[in-house]
Amino acid sequence: MSKSKAVKFYEFTDQLAAGLGKVSVRFVRDVVVGMLRSRSVRIWDIAAALDRPVRIHATHKRLSRNLARQALADTISRNLLSMTARRVEQDMPLVTHVYPLQKKYARKMEFLVDDERSPETEYPAYQVCEVVAYDPTSGVLMPVAAHLWSRNAPDYVDDSEEIVRVLKRVQEATAGRGVFFLDADVGALIWGTKLFTNLVSRDAIRFVTAVSGRVELLYEGHLKFVNEIPPLVERPFGVTTYKWIRDGENTEVETAVVCSFGSNEVSLPETPDKPLSLIVVDWDIPSARRTEGDPLVYLSSEATLKDREQLAVIVEATFQVPDVVRAIGSQKEAFNFSQVRVLTYDRLRVLLGLLHATIYFEVAVLKRRPTVREWTRSLNELSPRVGDHPRSFMVPDEMREVDAVISVQAS
Repeated sequence: MSKSKAVKFYEFTDQLAAGLGKVSVRFVRDVVVGMLRSRSVRIWDIAAALDRPVRIHATHKRLSRNLARQALADTISRNLLSMTARRVEQDMPLVTHVYPLQKKYARKMEFLVDDERSPETEYPAYQVCEVVAYDPTSGVLMPVAAHLWSRNAPDYVDDSEEIVRVLKRVQEATAGRGVFFLDADVGALIWGTKLFTNLVSRDAIRFVTAVSGRVELLYEGHLKFVNEIPPLVERPFGVTTYKWIRDGENTEVETAVVCSFGSNEVSLPETPDKPLSLIVVDWDIPSARRTEGDPLVYLSSEATLKDREQLAVIVEATFQVPDVVRAIGSQKEAFNFSQVRVLTYDRLRVLLGLLHATIYFEVAVLKRRPTVREWTRSLNELSPRVGDHPRSFMVPDEMREVDAVISVQAS
């Protein structure tokens, strides 16, 4: 590391460990350096990468002991959010997703939820909620916040409370800048809860989320299911984009997708005076044998969305959510996060926080800025076709239902 980068590193770790004692500050620096060098979250690998003039076993023991310090996870998380929040701009998408951290072979990890208690996973797991800032222009993504919890932990209430707590922390840290784009799993977990209603009405959170057809909304003064509303919404605007979609041979190819979209005002039954927008997107893949699909429906906290440019930005961002999620997952796996091995719940939370801090340091300080497109492209062997057409290479999960019947025309 050059002298200038070393100065930046010490400034960064000083901010990350603000409020901690000298021993903990040294620990934070050692772990971040060890992760950068070893590309691993395993304590033994981190200890070996530090190359201290003592036995690796002694360094490993010191790191493990410091990893268990009280309130370390909360302090690191709070300080990192303070740094990342400053870089969130007014309308920047904040992609929010939840996923299970599965531990296939673990049996003794503290509060680990076994597969019988966690029906959506095949193996014992913890739950994680992440917020990732994404710049649609440059394609650069940046971790903003992450929270890990266990459904077996003594203070656990339910998943919706854990997620809403993350959203409120980020909203407060950013002073309301940024728009939360909630993936389908997040929306399903918090939709209809009193906590979410309070976020919409009292906290005025800005969000866009997919909504189920059986959700009830107020439309022109009448209570209607969401799946009854799309036929009533005009779609006067259109755009053609190119996306990676699997063909009949399970190979991802660049495919034209034609979209038309529009929106109407709606509101939640619990907050009838708070106007929201229901966005409806029709999509068509001309090269597919079957070209008709159910419309995509999203709910936005922005009221009276009638401007084409404003709507197009939201639609494009919703299309990009799946690959932002995949890209941040790839960034974590570059450090072999799924191989993390610690026995206590708090140690796991500390390691997750330090991993996100390390990724942030690479992206924001060292300027190693892999874009979502680069992460996505690395998973595709094919190169895009020549041309200047707008391309996002992102596909909402609903579109993947037609993957098996797509027949791409020869260019």
